[in-house]
Amino acid sequence: MSAEEVHFGRVVRLFYWYRLISRFYLYLPVMVVFLLDRKLTYLESGAVLAAYGFAVMASKPVVARIVRIWPKKAVLFVGEWLKCLGIVGLVWSGESVAALIVSQALIGFGFSCSQGTDSLLLSHWTEKYRANDAYSEIEAKSQSYIFLAVLVSGVAGAVLAEIDLRLPFYLTVPFNFAASWLVLGFVEESTKRPDVSALSEPESKTAGDEGVSGLWRLAHVISFYAVNRATIMAYYVLVFPLFLFVRAHVSVGYFGILLGLFSLSAFLSGRWLGAFSRRFGEKTVWAAVPSALLVSSILLLSDAMWAFWIVPALLGLAAGTVRPLVYGFLKKEAGALKAAAVSAAEFWFAWFNAGFLLAIAALFEWSVRGGLCIVMAVLFLLSVWQAAQWKRSGARPDTAKV
Repeated sequence: MSAEEVHFGRVVRLFYWYRLISRFYLYLPVMVVFLLDRKLTYLESGAVLAAYGFAVMASKPVVARIVRIWPKKAVLFVGEWLKCLGIVGLVWSGESVAALIVSQALIGFGFSCSQGTDSLLLSHWTEKYRANDAYSEIEAKSQSYIFLAVLVSGVAGAVLAEIDLRLPFYLTVPFNFAASWLVLGFVEESTKRPDVSALSEPESKTAGDEGVSGLWRLAHVISFYAVNRATIMAYYVLVFPLFLFVRAHVSVGYFGILLGLFSLSAFLSGRWLGAFSRRFGEKTVWAAVPSALLVSSILLLSDAMWAFWIVPALLGLAAGTVRPLVYGFLKKEAGALKAAAVSAAEFWFAWFNAGFLLAIAALFEWSVRGGLCIVMAVLFLLSVWQAAQWKRSGARPDTAKV
């Protein structure tokens, strides 16, 4: 093995460790419990949760410019420190909704600094060490480590919350602190920086000659990703916890075990996606995502304890499937159009997620069961529209590995 290969292996291992440690969010599973413990209403809780998504999107143009000026590892370092400050701010905010929103915005800004920036560094390394073919494999493997981090941290955070609800927040900070120092070991040279315009906004001009018409042709694919992934995340951070704690009155530790099923299911569905597609057909796999969400909603309405074991597994199935499905479909498009479509999908996902959190929280102020029924109806109608667009376009879903 040459010295170059040894060096490349070292930076990749460091990349894996960074992805694993930086996603160790012990507090995330108990965030809703924490907010309700602060005597916040459903709507106020939704506003605090939504502040994260709005901050991510609002800061993207700023981060895109900073990445062009600063070393990328410096951007990552600052991002991890912003997360630390935001998480500590959540604990110290008391019952102040404004302070909680500002703290969430800091965390969102920090995540925006890291989202995509580490991938740009990986792209630089694979190009430098002439290992371009390894990029997709490294990204896929790192995603598995992220699911592992979410699984372990989710269960651990719930158990710690049984002792003290503030513990998961305080103990998340050392992981982000450690991640900030890990990035200082990243190799970065003064080279021509990759184009990061796709990180800032989904402008149609990045789509090449097809422009707006090219993105409009893919509108049903983009909406499939944005709507379904936003719904999954809204269920994960708001709907499912509310049903468990407010309606079923389960303990925080018990909730951690149930949440572990979500991460495990997401991990396995992502790994077995290709096999599922070959066995059941591509159309069936695409239909499984909204179907899993609708069935989850029906099961939640049943208020049966056995249903609470099935719901996180179904949500995990959808979560682990939607991204590789859509990215695999977009992979066949021309480079510029693919980049613009991916950017648009992520852009609208963030806005839909924040909007859904606010809308669902407002509906739950009126009626929890009635609000969930409205969410189901909207999701069903959007799924029917997307299916009609698929049929009209004549496009065949592609589940190529991303």
